[in-house]
Amino acid sequence: MDKAGLFDRAGVLYEVACDVIGAIIAHYSEALAQERGKPMPDAETVEEIEATKRALRLERDELDTSNVEAIKAVIRKYGPQARALYQAGNGRPV
Repeated sequence: MDKAGLFDRAGVLYEVACDVIGAIIAHYSEALAQERGKPMPDAETVEEIEATKRALRLERDELDTSNVEAIKAVIRKYGPQARALYQAGNGRPV
């Protein structure tokens, strides 16, 4: 199959890696909204969350679609965290 094809394995893995990072970014967005919604938000906590989100977005944006090993490394690195967040959000044990 053509490497640029719709079902190219590297392309599918790339989408999975982006989705995994995106799920974690979404979690931090929710945490940020909760912190900002407090009567007295902690500025340090807000900055830490924002910095984490920036780092995750940068890592996702810099992921090379042709570097299968880097893509797999992202899935290995963030997959367990994203899975735990998903399971916790659905009432499943983490």
